Amino acid sequence: MGKRLIFVLVLAIALGVTCSAFASVQNVKVSGDITATGVVRDNFDLTKTPRDLTTSSTYQNYDDKERDWFTITRVRVDADLTDNVGATVRLLNERNWNGESTTGYAPNRNISPTGIPVTGDNAKELQVDLDLAYVTLKEFLYSPLTIVVGRQELHFGNDWLIGDPDTNIWSGKTSLAEGDLSARKSFDAIRATLDYNPLVIDAMYAKTAENNVTVNDDTTLYGVNAAYAMDKNTNIEGFFYAKVIGAKTTPVTHVNGGTVDFWNHEVKQEADKVFTIGGRVTNKTVKNLSVDLQSAFQFGTYSPRYDVNAKGPGDNNTVWAEGANRRAWGIEALLDYDLKDVAMISKYAPSVSATYVYLSGAKAARVGTDNYTGWDPMFENQTFGHIANAIIGFTNQSLVGLSAKAKPVQDVGVKVDCYAYWLAKRARDNDTAVLSLVNNARSFVLNKTPFLGQEYDLTVTYDYTEDVQFSLLGGVFMPSKAIKSANTEGTLTKRAAASELIGSMKVTF
Repeated sequence: MGKRLIFVLVLAIALGVTCSAFASVQNVKVSGDITATGVVRDNFDLTKTPRDLTTSSTYQNYDDKERDWFTITRVRVDADLTDNVGATVRLLNERNWNGESTTGYAPNRNISPTGIPVTGDNAKELQVDLDLAYVTLKEFLYSPLTIVVGRQELHFGNDWLIGDPDTNIWSGKTSLAEGDLSARKSFDAIRATLDYNPLVIDAMYAKTAENNVTVNDDTTLYGVNAAYAMDKNTNIEGFFYAKVIGAKTTPVTHVNGGTVDFWNHEVKQEADKVFTIGGRVTNKTVKNLSVDLQSAFQFGTYSPRYDVNAKGPGDNNTVWAEGANRRAWGIEALLDYDLKDVAMISKYAPSVSATYVYLSGAKAARVGTDNYTGWDPMFENQTFGHIANAIIGFTNQSLVGLSAKAKPVQDVGVKVDCYAYWLAKRARDNDTAVLSLVNNARSFVLNKTPFLGQEYDLTVTYDYTEDVQFSLLGGVFMPSKAIKSANTEGTLTKRAAASELIGSMKVTF
C-alpha cells in the first residue's frame, strides 16, 4: 500500500512537470503538510461501567478508553495557466497507524467507545483521495466575475452555517477512528463571485450527497452571500442558504399481533427543506475590541425520515413521526478584546474573548401538525468546546464561553477555554436522544434538567520553526444530572466526565 501512495505522489509531480505539453503554464507551485497526532480519550459516552464479576459476557472491560495514533498527509499542486486561469489539485490521506491493514475502523467510532476494530465492509485500506480539484476562471465574460468549478472549500462568514460538509463532527468518508478530527472540508460545487468593491456577492451550488442516481434522495446546497464593507471598521453581510434532501419512498414495517409483517408497499416521505435567511455585522470601532454578531431564521419543510431522533407512534417506532413546517432560529455573539495596551502584560500578547450562542430546539415528542422548531446545523464548521464538539450536535442548545490566550515565552502559545451548555428545549424525564445527530451513534437517557454540563480546555503550541509546530490539547467535559446514562446499560452504569489529551506535530512545506 505504501507503494501506491508513492506512485500517486510521483504521478502528481510528473503531471506538474509535463503539463506544459498540454497547456501554457506560467507557474506551478507544490505545497502540503503532514500532521502526526496521538489521541487519548476516555468516557466519551459520559458513563462509567464497572466490570461485572457475576457474568463473563456482560459489561466486561468496557472502559471507554481510546489510545490511537494517526497521520494526515496533504499534497497540493497549484498551476497558473494564464493570468486569469488556474487549476488546483490536492491529495489527502487520513489513516490511523497501521489502518491500511485488513482491520479498519467504523467511521462512526468518534462516538465513544472509540478505536474498536471492525472487519468486512467497514474495514478501510490505504486511501489517497482527491480532496481539492477545481478550476478558477477570473474575469469570466465580465471583469468583476470569478468562477470556481470543482471540488473546493466553501467558507462564508465565520463558518456558522457553511464550512464543513460533515458539520465538523463526523465524516463517513474518512477511515479515521476520530472522525471529528478529519481535515476534509471540501464540497463538489460551483461558485460565482462578483467583486464590486466594497460589495462582494457570492452565489454557489453544491451537491453534498449523491445517494442514488436513480432515486430522488440527494442532498443539494445552494445560496447567496452578500458582504459590504461600510468603512474600515464595519462590515455587514446578508445571506440566504438552502439545503434540500429530495423526497423518496420508504418500505414500511408493521407489527401485528406480536409478529412482524412486511407489507409489500412503500410510503413516500416529503423532501426535507431547510431555508436559512439572516445577517451578520462585524465591528472594530472600539479600540482593541472586535464584535461579531449574527442571527438567522430557518423555514421550509421538516421530514422525519432524515432525523435520527424522530420517533413513530407506539413502542416499535416503525412508523415515522409526522412531517411539519420548519420554524427555527439562532443567534451568535462573539467578542474579542486585545490586551496589548495593558503595560504590565503587553509583552505576553494577551487577549480575552466571550461567546454566546442560542440555537432553538424541538419538542421531544411532537403531536399533529406542530411546527418543527429544531435548528438545523446545515454545514457548520465551528468548535466551542473540543469534546462537546464530538459529542453534541450543533442544535437545541444555548452556550456561554470564555477564553484567554497569551504567549508566556517566545514561540510558545497558551490558550484556555471554558464553556457551559444548556438545552434550549428541555427533555422529559427518561427521554432518549442521539445528541450528536449521527446515525448509529450512542443514545443518551436524559431528564428534565436543562443544564447539560461544562467543558474546560487547555491548548499549548510551540513553533519549533516557521514550518514545524507542536501542540498539546487537554480537555475535560463534566456532564450534569441531565445525562442519566448512555444506551440504558442498567444499574451498572454511572455518569462520568469525558476527557481527552491530543498531541500533534505538523510540518508544512
